[in-house]
Amino acid sequence: MKSIRLSPSSLFIICLCLFNVVVPTLSLKLYEIVCKEARQDESICLHYMLGDYKIVAATTYHELSNHILNLAIFEAVSAQEYIRALAKRIPTNDALKQCGNDFYNDIVVAFLSASSEFNKDPQSAKTNAQAAGDGAASCEKAIQVKGKYDAVVHARNNEMFVLSEVAFLALNHLT
Repeated sequence: MKSIRLSPSSLFIICLCLFNVVVPTLSLKLYEIVCKEARQDESICLHYMLGDYKIVAATTYHELSNHILNLAIFEAVSAQEYIRALAKRIPTNDALKQCGNDFYNDIVVAFLSASSEFNKDPQSAKTNAQAAGDGAASCEKAIQVKGKYDAVVHARNNEMFVLSEVAFLALNHLT
C-alpha cells in the first residue's frame, strides 16, 4: 500500500475544514441545544429562553434545568392568577374556573415537584415536568369544549406546554 504525503498547506486546509465543521456545534449554548431538541417548538423555545439571562448564562445542564424550572414555576403562577381573575370576571365560564383552580394547580405543583426532585431523582423530575404539560393540554381541551375561546389563555397554555417540554429535555441530560 502506498502512503500519501500531504504538504503542510494541504494539512492546514484539511484541519481548517474539520475545525469549521466541529466548532459551530461546540459554540452552541446549552439552552440552544435543548431548544434544537424541541424541534417544531425551537423558535418559541428560544424566545422564552432568551428572556432569562440566567438560562442564557447556564454552563451546566444542572444549572440550566434549575433556571428553566424556576421560570416555569413563575410563569405557571402568573398564568394561574390571570385565569382566576378572568374566571371571576366571567363567572358563567366553568372551564376557566376549572383551569384556574384545578389544572393550573396541577401545573404549579408539577413544576414545584420537578424543581425539588431533580437533584436527587432526575427521572421523577422529568415525569413531573411532563405532567405540567398534560395540565396545560387539559385546560386547553376544557376551554375548547366548555368555554369561550380566549387568546391569552390559549397562549399561556401553549407557553406551559413548551416550558414543560423544554424542562423535560433539559432534565433528560441529567439522566
